[in-house]
Amino acid sequence: MKKIILSLAVLALLVTSCNLDEQPQGVLPREGSASTLEMIEGWAKYEYIYMRAYTAGSYIYTQEIASDFFNPSIDYGNREGAEYRWDWNSGAPFVDLWGGAYSGINHACFLIEEAGKIDKSEFDASQLKRFNRVLAVAHFTKAYLGLKLLEFYAPVYNSANKDKYGIMLVDLHRPTGNIEEYPGRSSVEDSYNWVLNESKEAESLISGFAGEEGADELNIDIVHAFQARLALYMGNWDEAIAKSTALVDGGKYNLCKDQAEMTELWKNDSGQECIMQLWASIDSRPSSNDPSYFGYNPTNDQYRPDWIPNKWVASGLYGTGDLRFSTWFSTGLKVTTSIGTASGMTLMNKFPGNSTLAESATAHLNKIKPFRLAEQILIAAEAFANKGGADAVACQYLDKLGSKRIASYHEVSLTGDALKDYIKEEWAREFIGEGFRWFCLKRWGEGMSARPDPQLAPLIHTGGSNGPALNLAVSASDHRWVAPIPVDELAANPQIRDQQNPGY
Repeated sequence: MKKIILSLAVLALLVTSCNLDEQPQGVLPREGSASTLEMIEGWAKYEYIYMRAYTAGSYIYTQEIASDFFNPSIDYGNREGAEYRWDWNSGAPFVDLWGGAYSGINHACFLIEEAGKIDKSEFDASQLKRFNRVLAVAHFTKAYLGLKLLEFYAPVYNSANKDKYGIMLVDLHRPTGNIEEYPGRSSVEDSYNWVLNESKEAESLISGFAGEEGADELNIDIVHAFQARLALYMGNWDEAIAKSTALVDGGKYNLCKDQAEMTELWKNDSGQECIMQLWASIDSRPSSNDPSYFGYNPTNDQYRPDWIPNKWVASGLYGTGDLRFSTWFSTGLKVTTSIGTASGMTLMNKFPGNSTLAESATAHLNKIKPFRLAEQILIAAEAFANKGGADAVACQYLDKLGSKRIASYHEVSLTGDALKDYIKEEWAREFIGEGFRWFCLKRWGEGMSARPDPQLAPLIHTGGSNGPALNLAVSASDHRWVAPIPVDELAANPQIRDQQNPGY
């Protein structure tokens, strides 16, 4: 993927597949392709495809597989095996994220530059509002993809890491391929501030568009949800609290109240609880977030998953009456492998598949939900718990979530480390399978424990290099918490040739 950050070639792939209602067909040249308001609105729709692409599929489930939730079945065929074993290097598996995210950032820069050439002198108020939304989408894309890059390729934000390498900050579209203009990596502090500033620019431009549940286009609430996440990552507790609590307490977004609403959200993509749910159709679909967690084949009525939840997930993570477990997991199943079958197994089916997105009942394709109300509740709880002197308030926010998720719920009354541990457990319970676990472990700085006690050891692939991986424990200081810069990028960009992350 050499020089991908300087190319618009990817647009040829996107132009026929991204649509909120209608999109232009064919490949558009740069000159004259973004000279009107309608044209740049069309280009802006591509930004949602970039956001969707990097919040779905392998960019999500590899993080879950690298963590402590699952073990591979005996028949998994080494799919995502490198991630499970933490056996990555500068050739795989993170190559596509680096190049693709920078392609999206570069496209956003192109959009900003072209929009700046449009004469707005005769725009009415409605047209100016639409124009500002286009710019907001572009700036938000830069922030959103920039933070994705930081999660993988940079150490966490703190005083000890602020001067270490962050990411390349791209603010100009450079289509010439002049390697002298390629950017080098900025510091962690400058990188996070760049993301913050891009989000603030989006915030200033999108203020005229109010949020709504299940929104698939950018609005002010989506920007604020992102800023709450960013503030949490940066340890800015007051800002995290201000942004998250406004969304939680505003009354606009509501948690599912029962099993029926939970099923409607996760199977049929109702949009409830979602501050943003990205658009999709049968003609323009996201990748599946299920790398064969469920593995059901209706033809022979067999379950043959690649990934089986560990015992601590299947029988220890969720308590009695938890809607999350009853909605996302199936119990008492007979799992078939090449060495035989086992009954009484628990498998995850959090992404059962929306029938409007695929002909196959086993495609496991659902709309992507990058911002949910539950995240904002946990951001508020974690920020209050870390702020000091506000443990009781943190518990109140945990109660908001727990009371809707758990039958016969008992209010939380915890303090100190016990409270923080409970919040961490809630992150695991709520967001399993959604690509949060790996980075949560990273930002908490506690490392990862070994994958303890599989549900049934004979079904787990323990041969070869998978054997040690079953008992893999990764310390917080392990260099692999920061992914390697792809070798092709190091070769193509002289500015980062000597800026590889340590240990690779």
